[in-house]
Formats: sequence, C-alpha cells, structure tokens
Amino acid sequence: MTHDPNMRVSNAEREAIIAKLHAATEEGRLDLDEFADRSRQAYEARTYGEVERLLADLPDNQALAVPTAKRPVPAGPAELRLKPTGSSVKRDGDWVVPPKVIINATGSSVKLDCRHAVIHTDTVDLDVKLLGSSLTVVLPEGAYAVDDNTEVFGSSVKNRATYKGGTAIRFSVSGKATGSSVQFRHERRFLWWRW
Repeated sequence: MTHDPNMRVSNAEREAIIAKLHAATEEGRLDLDEFADRSRQAYEARTYGEVERLLADLPDNQALAVPTAKRPVPAGPAELRLKPTGSSVKRDGDWVVPPKVIINATGSSVKLDCRHAVIHTDTVDLDVKLLGSSLTVVLPEGAYAVDDNTEVFGSSVKNRATYKGGTAIRFSVSGKATGSSVQFRHERRFLWWRW
C-alpha cells in the first residue's frame, strides 16, 4: 500500500515504526545510536514522507502496520475514590479513567498510569487531599495537566506535562497537599524501555 508522502502520520503508525526499528536493532541491522536517532526522528515526524525514509534501508518497509483497534469499553463509573492509609495504590494498564478522581491519602503512595487507559472525556478532574503522601500521574501522549488550584503546605508539585497547544485531554487538579509530593509527567523513554 502506497501512502501520499504529504499525508499526516498517526501515533499508532509512529509506534509501529519504532517497533520495526527495535526489531532491526535486535537483528543487528542498526546499532543503538542509529536506533536512538531514528526513534527521535520518528516521534518528531509529521508526514509519511518523513517516516518512510527511516525504514528505506531495512527489509519489509512497504507498509506501515497499524495495531488493531481495541474493542470499545463501557463508559464506567462517574468517579473513582481512593482513600489509602499507610499503603501503596496503583492504577495502570487498560483501565477506565472516570471524569472525576478523588484521592484522600495519608502516608501513602498513589500512582495513576494513564498511558494505556480509556478516557471518554476531554477533562479529568482530580480532587486531592494528601498528607505525607506522594501522587504520580503519568499522562497519555498529548494530554496536559493544570495545577493552579492546589494549596501546598511543605510539599512539592512538579508539572512536567504543561499545555503545548491543541485539543488534548486536560487533567485538572485541585485540593490540598501537606508534606507531600505531586508529579505530573508523560511516559519516560530510554531505548526500548517505557515507564
């Protein structure tokens, strides 16, 4: 299948390209520096013309395979309430993120990994009350966080997922953090590791 070189490439197609580059690296066709450089270019590319040249010297580069779509997931609950005390709570994988998440944590660690989550709304509101706790929210690609409405007492709030433009999903946090840490970030990448 031939693509118009001026047509925009999708996120799924970028991930398929990275997978092909990774396979080529494992086969010894690319070294680690070449893999890292081509992966960076794949994430920066906007059109088919920009990405097809990344695979031109590798076998089986005729078509960009797109992962099959997942079947629809029911909308799920309107809100999620987490109230850990002296414990660790983690949500990750293919979970449904409701429009409102309420976190009331004491001496606990909470991680919401939304990279592969199902989100049916344009905005996710996080209402937090943290005491001696940590909250980490890993946002899906393109999403951003707004933390302007949080009262902070002896705590640190790091927002590494600020608005970059577009119509992405907005994570809005409000509430209170005392002696706690709050972090918003995107997926970290190093070679083929993702976390």
